[in-house]
Amino acid sequence: MVLTAVGVSLAKSPDVMLLRKDWAIKSAAEVKEKGDILSTLQFKPGGWVSAQVPTTVLAALVDAKVYPDPYYGLNLKSTPGYKQGRWLVMPKDSPFRSPWWYRTDFVVPAAFKGKNLTLHFDGINYQANIWVNGRKIADSQTVIGMFRRWEFGVNGSLKVGEKNSIAVEVIPPGLIPDKVYTTKQIEATTGWDDHNPQPPDLNLGLWQNVYITATGPVALKNPYVVTKVDIPSLEAAHLTITAELRNLEKRAIAGELQGAIEKITFSQKVKLAAGETKLVRFAPDQFKQLNITKPRLWWPNLVGAQELYDLKLSFTSNGVVSDSTDVRFGIREATTYINDEGWRGYMVNGKKILIRGGAWMTSDMLLQLTPKRYEALVRYAKEANLNMLRSEGFSIRETEEFYSLCDKYGIMVTQQIFGRSIPDEALAVKCIEDMFLRIRNHPSLVHFLGHDETYPTPTLDKAYKDLISKLTPERTYQPHSGTFDVKERSQTGGTRTGTRELWTYATPGQYYKGKEDGAWGFAQSGGIGGVITPVESMRRMMPEKDMWPLWSEAASLHTVIQGGVYFDALLKALDARYGKATGIEDFCRKGQIMNYESARGMFEAYGRNKYSATGITTWKYDAAWPAWMTWQYVDWYLRVGGAYYAAKKACEPIHVQYSYDDDSIWVVNALYRNLKDLKVSARVLDFELKEKFSKTAAVSAAPDSSQRVFTVEKPADLTTTFFLQLKLQDATGKVVSDNFYWLSAVPDTPGTKSQKGELYTNTPKSVADLSALGKLPQAGVTQGSRFEKKGSETIGYVMVENPSGRLALAIHLAVSKGKGGEEILPSYWEDNYFSLLPSEKREVTVWFATEELGGATPVITLDGWNITKR
Repeated sequence: MVLTAVGVSLAKSPDVMLLRKDWAIKSAAEVKEKGDILSTLQFKPGGWVSAQVPTTVLAALVDAKVYPDPYYGLNLKSTPGYKQGRWLVMPKDSPFRSPWWYRTDFVVPAAFKGKNLTLHFDGINYQANIWVNGRKIADSQTVIGMFRRWEFGVNGSLKVGEKNSIAVEVIPPGLIPDKVYTTKQIEATTGWDDHNPQPPDLNLGLWQNVYITATGPVALKNPYVVTKVDIPSLEAAHLTITAELRNLEKRAIAGELQGAIEKITFSQKVKLAAGETKLVRFAPDQFKQLNITKPRLWWPNLVGAQELYDLKLSFTSNGVVSDSTDVRFGIREATTYINDEGWRGYMVNGKKILIRGGAWMTSDMLLQLTPKRYEALVRYAKEANLNMLRSEGFSIRETEEFYSLCDKYGIMVTQQIFGRSIPDEALAVKCIEDMFLRIRNHPSLVHFLGHDETYPTPTLDKAYKDLISKLTPERTYQPHSGTFDVKERSQTGGTRTGTRELWTYATPGQYYKGKEDGAWGFAQSGGIGGVITPVESMRRMMPEKDMWPLWSEAASLHTVIQGGVYFDALLKALDARYGKATGIEDFCRKGQIMNYESARGMFEAYGRNKYSATGITTWKYDAAWPAWMTWQYVDWYLRVGGAYYAAKKACEPIHVQYSYDDDSIWVVNALYRNLKDLKVSARVLDFELKEKFSKTAAVSAAPDSSQRVFTVEKPADLTTTFFLQLKLQDATGKVVSDNFYWLSAVPDTPGTKSQKGELYTNTPKSVADLSALGKLPQAGVTQGSRFEKKGSETIGYVMVENPSGRLALAIHLAVSKGKGGEEILPSYWEDNYFSLLPSEKREVTVWFATEELGGATPVITLDGWNITKR
């Protein structure tokens, strides 16, 4: 049977029956019958809500129109069971406090006759009693924990070729003593910290697949491929393969476990006693064919290709295949190290990797985890030149889809184990053991964190270490996500977290200004503070009347659980920096370029300072529900704005950049090869676009390097707001990197800082004055486009030209479904929010799925800081 592997669906295996359709749900408070009756064909559900599994209860009720869309406006607040803020205890008056029933009828295929049948539940939140055809096969004392997979032998319970019934009584999380907790996590269930509101049902339900598998007498479990690479030559790799064989019969069985990796084959004879489970190992010292010369290696994004291999394993007895499985894996050797300054760094295949990525959150508040959403979010990371996502500890333990896409796109993953220590430590350990077994084959998985901003208890810490040593010893671990005080980095594991200042607002020069919270070492959750979504997304999440003035109840709800006041420092900075906003469009427009300069400055600082700076996974990457001001680089609608394109610019493989602390110009080479005969040019332009300084210099960039080239000299008569244009050209004159900065002669100078509760206050001594940008005259920019299809995608080529004598600042392009139609999301632009000086032009490409057009003709729209949308 084929269970979970890259590109392979459960539904496509002939030995798997996916139980997805024809479910019905209802609150146990409204059902008088018990499971022994509900799980029979005699029971006819009346008034039950139709559902498809996987689904949480609330998601199913919303799909059935029982409740209005909780993502729009204030609808969530009117959903029964809603509670303000962060909470762990299910409210006493909530309709989700009682258990909910899931039931379905189905026919087991006749082809399953004579085989061993197993019923699988890949995710139940939080406890369950399970009945099959009137018989209870599991109870809630056993079935507990959101992050565990369950398997039940059902040979005597299911009727092959006939109709059967299953009823599952799902008991919610949150049935704990009603008191004030000083922790953010009590149970082995998902939590949302302060990222977005708690879903009123606390994600109650069958949130992952339910299916039946059919095997012969021996089942094949937990295959694992460990790869060891010869470093530094990379000329050979050595594979160790293990798998469990489980005898399901009450008799001894002999057979052969066979494996194949492309043209490489290997096998081993195995004897199993009645009911025995045995771990079978293929080691490269015994099976010489598992020593591979010139292997195709898996590399992180930008470093090399993401090569993947397919392993096929099968157990045969008496000439008949009893069970089989496919595993996709990558050959690579990934590790971490602690540098001389006590900071953690990452290496893959013997090469240091500067980490520039983001903190990943569960992609949907109601756990509607669609392939489209996963594909878009992970591909967006790849397209932004990022190389890591940190799967946050309050999230779900991520799915195969997530890890498989990270394998495909070269996005390394650091997996956090839990958010906090939970009282039931034995349950926590069982959840994590299952997670390790499930995700350990993925080459993208490189490191484990214990808990978020806290230490695990000593017993949990030891249990985590023991599990890693037993199940995936080649991966590294640290107990704590990161210190707030950098002096404690040796205790937490060589990383630090952000500060309240960095979570509310950070200037573009923030990360150049010292080691306490600058680009030094490794930051698990630094950041630039609030990220403002484009106004188009805001209009999808609330009525126009709720957008302006700030803060309406709806606008505040669609931020973080503290409300809009949390980002007060950002609002004050925007007013001081760019001038007071006149309305929501003006506010969001200013937000894009303010986010752009901050995000670019942050990621560029890490590039300049490598490897004293070893990396950052910025807080955060995505959002689980529509939020217009939070920390997201990709919003819930799969729209990206200024912060995203700034990250893409700053992390490009060959990059020329400016340093805010000393006006120096640097070339950062993220490739692992020499780049010779490059030319750097810099021009300083005053507000009227008069050149006040220019300089060129030849430079060669060593592999994986950052190099200071020269310093920009600012003349005394420079206007308060001015511009810096940078270009990097190769030996043929081709521009391989360009960068455009809007700067102020008035510096950002820190002043007094204070904190009261969740509110952070910063009173700087001076703020960069960019308010003159509001006086930029309109620029007459033109564009033309052409499109072609390539496979399942359409590629657009957009030529943008500025024939006017004015600067066109922060040009923003979008592609829509016909004239006046909705924007196509996701869409992957080569560049966006770029600027053109007079007479400049450039071609920009965009990729999107052709099916998103729905038969319409693609149309390009264009706007900008000083360009009217058209």
